[in-house]
Order: sequence, then C-alpha cells, then structure tokens
Amino acid sequence: MKKKFLCLMTASILALSPAAAYADEKDDRIAELEAQVTELQAQVTELQAQVADLEAQLEAAAASSAPADQESYKIGETWTVADLFKVTVDSVEETPERNEFSDKNPAAVYVVTYTYENLGLTEDMFVMMDDSIIDCDGKMGYSYPGDITLYPQEVPAGARCEAQACIGVDNPGDFKIRVILYDDEYNEYKAMFSVELS
Repeated sequence: MKKKFLCLMTASILALSPAAAYADEKDDRIAELEAQVTELQAQVTELQAQVADLEAQLEAAAASSAPADQESYKIGETWTVADLFKVTVDSVEETPERNEFSDKNPAAVYVVTYTYENLGLTEDMFVMMDDSIIDCDGKMGYSYPGDITLYPQEVPAGARCEAQACIGVDNPGDFKIRVILYDDEYNEYKAMFSVELS
C-alpha cells in the first residue's frame, strides 16, 4: 500500500511539473508581450512628437517663403518677382470720351498703359488691370468700354506684352490698382500700384 501510494505521488508530481512549467512559461511570455507593447507605445508617442515637430517646421517654412504683399509701386516702377514675372504701369491718361452704349456713368475715365513680362512661368502669363481698382474715396472702380488699341495677350516664358485697360471711377483723382498673380504652384503674389494724378 505504501508502495502504491508512493507511485501515485510520484506520478502526480510528474504530471504537475509540466503544467507548472507551462504556466510559468505562459506568464513569462505574457510579461514579454506586455513589455513589447509598452515599448511600441513609447515609440508611437515619440513618432507622433516627431510628426508634430515636422508639421510645425513645414508651416514655418511655408510662412517664411510665402510671397509678401508689396505696399505700393508708382507709375514707371516695376514689380519684379525673380525668375517669374515683371509688371509695370507705364502711364495713365484721363480721357473725356464716354461710351454712349454703356449703362455706366463714371465721373472719370482713365486709360492705363502697362507692360508685363513672363520671366519663367511655365503657364502663359495674362494680366488685366481693370478688375481691382480702388478710387480716391475707397470705392471700387470698374472696367469701362473705352477706346484702347493695345489688348492684353497670353505671354509665354521669355516674352512680354504692352497692353491697355480702360477704367471708370465714381470719384476722380488718385487711385490704386491691385494686381494678383500666381506662379506654377498656385502661390499667390500681390502688388498695389498707386496712381498719383495730382
């Protein structure tokens, strides 16, 4: 009986040993996986911080390289954006002529002669000077169907165009022409031409 009991005990111990070993191995594997998860979470947090830092750097670089507004150019001064384009208001003349077929009744009509040159834009350049006029009282001017002889044309890289625009204003006197152009990547460039008539 004692021998039988001893055999049973030995068999039980042998049977439990692999189970205990397996349980220990399982606990070790879980601990190892938890450590890996913790490490991966730390790496994700670090990568998110790096991405945020890179995004901030990109925003700062974009802001610093964004084209700046030029306060003002006068008649005869050239607005130049290196390797892209040049724009100059050559002259402005008031005209007494009125178009009898126009429903507009401007207090003054001006003919603006200007030149633009495509220095390196891939897309053809086209500049109009009659769509953003600000008169001396701050009121928006407008295109007027007057008598001009030089019409704006699409200009490829390396070419220039002399053109005219006829504009009407409700308040005669000095006025401003706001010009907005875009490069091949659709970056916006702005300039204000101050026309001083007095």
